[in-house]
Amino acid sequence: MYCRYPKSQTTFVPTIKGKILTVMKRPKTKKIISTFLMIAMAGAVFSACSKDDDPVDAKANMKFTITVNGADSNDQIDFLVSAGNHDASQYGSPVWKKNGTSEGNSNTSSLGVNDFTGNTKTYVFETVKPFNFSSLHVAVSNFDGAPISVSYKAEVGGTIETDENKTYAAGQTFIKDYSYVAK
Repeated sequence: MYCRYPKSQTTFVPTIKGKILTVMKRPKTKKIISTFLMIAMAGAVFSACSKDDDPVDAKANMKFTITVNGADSNDQIDFLVSAGNHDASQYGSPVWKKNGTSEGNSNTSSLGVNDFTGNTKTYVFETVKPFNFSSLHVAVSNFDGAPISVSYKAEVGGTIETDENKTYAAGQTFIKDYSYVAK
């Protein structure tokens, strides 16, 4: 049992031997700590809600240059380019030009092995207007025969993001997806 005097900072606690032990309370320390925690929480809330942290809706022109040499009809070659905006405004209007010719109203365009077995070995895809993001899918399988040399370059807003030159021997397969965001 303990006794506390009103308006006092002191508490008296009886001990086992019947003596009274005086214990000083520290309410000021509790106030200081709780005040400090409240200020820290308020600071965290207000700094986390800054408008500067919101992402910028950047857009840029996208360009992909793709060259394949040595492919034949027994091989598998797939390239797929796509572009879009966060507000889906790419639908219903032209997105890509392939070697200077509009690809229609599709946000994707593709190339297969037959595109590289004729006279044209290099294709340039360019967006007709700036976009928020784009992607490139590359899949090459050399099933037999001579090596296949593949090069592809991705440019976003005039800056080279990817520039690869590879050769694939018979029996080799390569598959990779790339994603690009305007800065």
